[in-house]
Amino acid sequence: MNRFFDVVVIGSGFGGSLIATILQSAGMSVGLIDKSSHPRFAIGESSTPAADFLLEELVNSYGLEELRPLIRFGSWQQKHPNILCGCKRGFSYFWHGDENGFQTTSAHDHELLVAANSSRDQADTQWYRPDVDQFLANVAKQRGVQLLENTAVRSLERLQPHCWFLSLEQNGQPIAWETKFLIDASGSAGVVLDHLQIPEISDTLATTSHALYSHWDQVPPLSNWLSHTGASTVDYPYPVEDSVIHHLFQDGWMWQIRFENNLHSLGFVFEGFPKRSQSTADQLWSEILQSHPVLSEILHGAQLSALPGQLFQSRRLQRLRSQAAGEDWSALPFTAGFIDPLHSTGIAQTMFGVHQLANILLENSGDHKSSVLQQYSEQTLEQFRFLDDLISGCYLGLSDFRLFTAFSMLYFAAATSFEQRWKADENAGTDFLLSSDDDFRSVLRQSKEDLNSLISSNNLSDRTINQFCQEIKRRI
Repeated sequence: MNRFFDVVVIGSGFGGSLIATILQSAGMSVGLIDKSSHPRFAIGESSTPAADFLLEELVNSYGLEELRPLIRFGSWQQKHPNILCGCKRGFSYFWHGDENGFQTTSAHDHELLVAANSSRDQADTQWYRPDVDQFLANVAKQRGVQLLENTAVRSLERLQPHCWFLSLEQNGQPIAWETKFLIDASGSAGVVLDHLQIPEISDTLATTSHALYSHWDQVPPLSNWLSHTGASTVDYPYPVEDSVIHHLFQDGWMWQIRFENNLHSLGFVFEGFPKRSQSTADQLWSEILQSHPVLSEILHGAQLSALPGQLFQSRRLQRLRSQAAGEDWSALPFTAGFIDPLHSTGIAQTMFGVHQLANILLENSGDHKSSVLQQYSEQTLEQFRFLDDLISGCYLGLSDFRLFTAFSMLYFAAATSFEQRWKADENAGTDFLLSSDDDFRSVLRQSKEDLNSLISSNNLSDRTINQFCQEIKRRI
């Protein structure tokens, strides 16, 4: 067993395994540590076009041919049908927040479907994380990464710059590793960040939400419920089940994601800080169904899946650290922070962070590397500020579906512009979505201020709402 490594990665989720595989394949010696083992339950399952072309960029840049089939749903199904996934051709939103709930109209006033792909073959994917994470960890091992599972990090000691000593324990046996560089891919655990006492600055974020979630079997097709309501789906750009579905209410929203074996990921996201409650997760789920009876109709007959076999109740979802890298360490974005599952930005942001870090560690050295790592840290924090503005504005818009739809278009404008700029190689590698674009940031901030003022004024008439929507359209 090796003891000395160029890089050690803590956390073998998909991001940790990806960066470990890239660095090992480029000639570095890499160790990968995880406190548990695969397969294991995880959420964060909805991919996007940006995530797919970033994965394609990594495959092309670093020769990761084993991963090429995962870029599109069609090739994934053809090459790896044993790795469970779902077909994602777009984002679907259904509004249940009016006094009379969801209403069907010829203009689809309570529906928003945003298409991303023209066919199932070219579609994005919903990642069944137990399978995908295990596959990527196995690829890392096959590429030569030394992976220790069920291994606890007992202590970290920075003996001097670029000289870390790790005291580990696996099955009761002590293990000692040394490395020049540490990557924290441990997510909310923040193993390296905690050791370095990097402050939490989550209280500076505007978005506030918490969630209840799990995996479910026997979830009826949403198209059945839509048909029962009299909704016309003949002009939908895709079968609604081939999308990530959002059921929107004034107090939050529920995601609905279908995998190819008809397993579903379901989660209700509450707007606001979590309240102290004596309710168990099961009791809270019953309370959700009672207070949102349309969900009982939509989910009639659904049963918790054997894996994980329980509901999970989160604390506040938002978290942010004040630093994401130093001269001999870095954190992947999902370790440095998280905003919210709305709009499915997580997989793409992780891919972007992997792309940046791989380039930094393989193409830079000495003082210049330290400088670039500092830029990475600042840009990562700026990405979270940007996402916080985008998503907190959408939560403000939950008072009226027209406001939510208009403000959401700012996210889709940022996402499509990012994709186009990247493909044209314009500022590629420095800007996630449009988080560093001063013009767009100005539009976003002004739009959020205007929305906040509109809602605070208690003047939500058809006229003022339409004026706001037209102004957002003009700014985009």
